[in-house]
Amino acid sequence: MIDELNKKILEERGIDYNYALEKVKSGYPIQYIIGDVEFLDSTIKVNESVLIPRFETELLVDMLNKKIKELNLNNIKVLELGTGSGCISINISLNNVNSSITAVDISSDAIKVAKENALHNKVNNITFISDDMANVNFEGYDVLVSNPPYVMNSEDVGVETKYEPQIALFGGEDGLDFYRLIIDKLSNINSKPIIIAFEIGMLQGNQIKDLFNSKLPMYDVSINKDLNGRDRFVFAVKKVK
Repeated sequence: MIDELNKKILEERGIDYNYALEKVKSGYPIQYIIGDVEFLDSTIKVNESVLIPRFETELLVDMLNKKIKELNLNNIKVLELGTGSGCISINISLNNVNSSITAVDISSDAIKVAKENALHNKVNNITFISDDMANVNFEGYDVLVSNPPYVMNSEDVGVETKYEPQIALFGGEDGLDFYRLIIDKLSNINSKPIIIAFEIGMLQGNQIKDLFNSKLPMYDVSINKDLNGRDRFVFAVKKVK
């Protein structure tokens, strides 16, 4: 139940194995017991105030960094909505050293963790804001990225997620509440991002693409798959006039 790598980490950190085993048997995430996870080029502290970063989110960041380079964007202004542990913004920063990033989360506890992670990873170009994304000014950013809550309110989730912040998981009756909010706000500003990047639920791609087509037709929208072949990301790039 605890693999050899995590067993070694527990030993190195002086965490009692039997204590950890009992916690894991109850569904408690080993990542919270250890206290951090490796995420791309960073080490990210995690506790019950933040979601545990998933491998899919690593793919989101990797794809986004490649897209930024492909479009030859420099000195970019980035807005991340729902930053949680800060893992996305931190790794965008590490790959785009001249960027200016604003990372928002409604949870002040999550923002506290994200600030600690930025400090630990020697990142100093991120402004962290604790606020509802509905209150945030979207104007003037080159890139907008978000892995918002997208689980349907009625959806069954894994037992381990009961220890993660529920506010970061559930996105309304169909899981699309936050995508609607973001896309509606973007439709009402003048200076729109060049790139919009979302992580999504595996059945939500076409619905989110339809939202773009109806509200933001000035974007080319693609649905990208994760390594298991499931729809997992939406990328929207502003069309060249």
